Amino acid sequence: MEVRYVLGTYHEIILKGQNRGFFERKLLANIKRALAGLPVASVTIPSRVVIAFSEDVPWAQVQARLATVFGLAGLIPALWAGRTYEELERAVESRLHTLGGESFAVRCKRSDKRFPLTSEDIQKKLGAFIKARTGKQVNLTNPDTVVRVYVQSDGLYLSLGEVPGPGGLPVGTSGKVLVLLSGGIDSPVAALLTLKRGAKVEFVHFHSAPYTSEASIRKVEELVRVLARYQGQARLTLVPFGEFQQEVARLAPERLRVILYRRMMLRVAERIARRHRCLALATGESLNQVSSQTLENLAAIDRVAHMPVLRPLVGLDKQEIIDIATKAGTFELSILPHQDCCSFLQPLHPATRTTPKACEEAEKPLDVEDWARRLQHQAQSQVLAPLPWDS
Repeated sequence: MEVRYVLGTYHEIILKGQNRGFFERKLLANIKRALAGLPVASVTIPSRVVIAFSEDVPWAQVQARLATVFGLAGLIPALWAGRTYEELERAVESRLHTLGGESFAVRCKRSDKRFPLTSEDIQKKLGAFIKARTGKQVNLTNPDTVVRVYVQSDGLYLSLGEVPGPGGLPVGTSGKVLVLLSGGIDSPVAALLTLKRGAKVEFVHFHSAPYTSEASIRKVEELVRVLARYQGQARLTLVPFGEFQQEVARLAPERLRVILYRRMMLRVAERIARRHRCLALATGESLNQVSSQTLENLAAIDRVAHMPVLRPLVGLDKQEIIDIATKAGTFELSILPHQDCCSFLQPLHPATRTTPKACEEAEKPLDVEDWARRLQHQAQSQVLAPLPWDS
């Protein structure tokens, strides 16, 4: 199917009161970014979002791109049906051959109250017109086909179907967050859910090269490019972590290694976040998924942070996370084999419950503040463009 018009609905933005205009402008800008390269004639909001193309474009291509625009609740490929009821009838007549089944119903939403016919009037008149032309029966409770009409200030539209949008809030309306990206399944989904709440994201990745291969770096770069489709180009900061891990393995209790790694990651990430004006950190941790993610361990890890640490996955189970990753296009990348920093010098019997005091005692030989400064200065940043749509 090819389309010339697409209507977009939104829900949460409507509740923003005097700030609604700010959210709508961000939404329009994000739609234009996502559709860059396609023949877009205009993107406006007379009541719903109306995307007009200068020529017919494949609906599947448009849908895939708009699925990355948070803030859109529904996507409706549509046919422009003129400005009068008579033009609407002619438009419907040209589409009668597409009506399947033996029964139908007409549903009308009239946001332009200046239109001379009410929604009920249009439904009755158009229903009688279709019945007379096709012989099909009207069934308002369980129709085989639904003819949907939208009456707006810019004209009348016939729906050619409707699919759910990604929901959420437009990216760029909720500040900026630094996401700790590991290369596994979870942290890209945490980034996606952070984007869904309107935040722009930057990324930091801790790696153990040259003590391990650079496969995790290449994988994370590709993940960032996939996620950048949801916001535009994104900064990725790479932190060499292997030397610190060796120091921990040499001087600290084995069972606390992973917790001490995570505490240092937060210290360094916070320094990077402040440098880049991020207001919070986000991680892919989910409560009780692995030994380091018990509530006691998370509390001990968070004790070193001086800004909010968001954990968007805390209420999700593993299958829910996998489902989101699959839909977003990150799952196949995430399951590619690599040796990340978490697998380097991993303890045989990690602690499942510890305390901030025990961690502070274990960190005394490490000079953690000096390590945090060194790692921050060794970090290297790059800006990555979104993965092209034809790849």
